[in-house]
Amino acid sequence: MSFRSPPLGTIKKGAGARPWYRISGGADVGALYAMADPQNPDAVLAVDYQTKRRESDGTITYLVSVRNIGPVDTEYRLIGGGLT
Repeated sequence: MSFRSPPLGTIKKGAGARPWYRISGGADVGALYAMADPQNPDAVLAVDYQTKRRESDGTITYLVSVRNIGPVDTEYRLIGGGLT
């Protein structure tokens, strides 16, 4: 299962963000990997801390940490998919 998020905003150079995403309304679809997809030329984004959180209602939220390590501010989205 692959996914592509809508645009999530802009990350300034040197800054970070902690976006989250849900699949199929919060279904547990197992292990997922997300990559930050920079939308501007020369932009470089690094992703770490792939995290899976079970909410109090039993649904699943996936989270990642994104850091802009490039020379420019950039808009971004998440793209990814399952590891199975």
